[in-house]
Amino acid sequence: MRRLTRFAVAALLVLSTPAVLLTVAGCGGPVSAEAVPAASPSPPPAWLLEAAKAQAAGWGDPHPTAAYWGLLHDPQLGALTASGPDDPSHKAYAIVLVGDFDALKSQVSYPGPEAAAADAKRHIKWAYWLYTADTHVDGGSFGFGPHDFDASLYPSLQPFSW
Repeated sequence: MRRLTRFAVAALLVLSTPAVLLTVAGCGGPVSAEAVPAASPSPPPAWLLEAAKAQAAGWGDPHPTAAYWGLLHDPQLGALTASGPDDPSHKAYAIVLVGDFDALKSQVSYPGPEAAAADAKRHIKWAYWLYTADTHVDGGSFGFGPHDFDASLYPSLQPFSW
């Protein structure tokens, strides 16, 4: 009986320690957004700042309302791109610009006349672009949204200032 009591106490101590719980969650189980630490503020890489300025100017709003950057991985990367949290080892540099990017509409094909008419009335309020983490090349992945962008959903994003 004494042996069982020591084991039970040890198990309770281990399971009640938050650091151990986070470690256990990261070992093959699903990773929640809470387990991903927020990035500490730092200046963006120079090449990424230049890419953000080029994307903003190229798509019609050289002075966006807000601009963000980050080296994201899943689940935040999957949430931003709507691809879902697939693999936390995937990472990419993300640029998110908030402004008037209706010039992107010419690059997107909508599925049918009804959808095109409805989307023509909406404005593109924000857009994102992804760049490879290792070679810093435009990965060809971009997306946009007609609603306000909520940066608080992506704690690893940091604001650009230019």
